[in-house]
Amino acid sequence: MNKRRNTGSFKIPRLTIGMAMALIAIPLVLHAQDEEMTGVVVGRTIWETIQRGGEVMYVILLASVLGLAAILDVAFRTRQAAILPKNIRKDLQERGEPLRIGEIIGGNERVSIVKILKAGHIWRKGSNEQIQYAVEKAVDEIVWQLKRVARPIGIIANTTPLLGLLGTVIGIIQAFDVVARQGALGDPGALAGGISKALLTTWFGLIVAIPLLLAYHFFIGKIETQLRKCEELAKEILILPPE
Repeated sequence: MNKRRNTGSFKIPRLTIGMAMALIAIPLVLHAQDEEMTGVVVGRTIWETIQRGGEVMYVILLASVLGLAAILDVAFRTRQAAILPKNIRKDLQERGEPLRIGEIIGGNERVSIVKILKAGHIWRKGSNEQIQYAVEKAVDEIVWQLKRVARPIGIIANTTPLLGLLGTVIGIIQAFDVVARQGALGDPGALAGGISKALLTTWFGLIVAIPLLLAYHFFIGKIETQLRKCEELAKEILILPPE
């Protein structure tokens, strides 16, 4: 029994570490450039590139750290051991006796399936409709709570491209201001360099936003899938078949 718990609890951290490594690896891969280009607009290191992008780059970097922290938090809350542990799922699929259901309900109340079973078990002497309503209400409540926890990931994923666009607009304004002060034609090299520097913020914003957006939809789908499984199992156990 303990072995099953340990196996389920270590799968999610591995997935989380993989997502975190992907979030860090994407900028490193996209940052790889020819030696001729490196050092002109894009810095020789990630930190040098962030410095060349201006103040908005620091805001996007902070958003990426907050997004990664949110991913770790949601991954921990949606792990299998917190929603539908393997040992409880096996007991329910084997259609345990009422005594066994009582033992499950008396377990850890932080586990989602325990909350759902407990909500329906309260109405065990009521009608099937009352039990079904109690189970569905408990599932909807847990789904809403987990989605609320995952919402910051979506917010950051949608905000970072806008921050990148803001940095680009600021950089282009500054570039044209330099050209205006140098004369009518200005310095084409300075103009091109200023615009390229401004585009760094959009580049970095998209690098941060894409993995966060993928992670957000992954967790939303996982939450809905796992909780619907809990709902089906609870109804099979608690709701009596029609005569």
